[in-house]
Amino acid sequence: MLQDVITRWDESDSGLRAALLFNRKLWSIFVTDAISDANPEVVSIRQNIANIGIFVLSQCAALLIKPEVDKLQPLIDINRNIAAGLSGRA
Repeated sequence: MLQDVITRWDESDSGLRAALLFNRKLWSIFVTDAISDANPEVVSIRQNIANIGIFVLSQCAALLIKPEVDKLQPLIDINRNIAAGLSGRA
């Protein structure tokens, strides 16, 4: 969704708000799971995911207030790297 926003940036409704809200929901789930005591992963990995999540959530909030196309690519890169790691492609 974020990549589509970059592609359609000049359109009146690029889908930015919907993409950012979806990304925030996704990362809220990751962060909630990372900080859960029931999570069996080692603490250092959980902390790293939580820290990345805090960055992503803050960037999404900032972009909702002040949209800037150049600040979307880091979020896309993070999402792609996490997805690759989860699927075993990293």
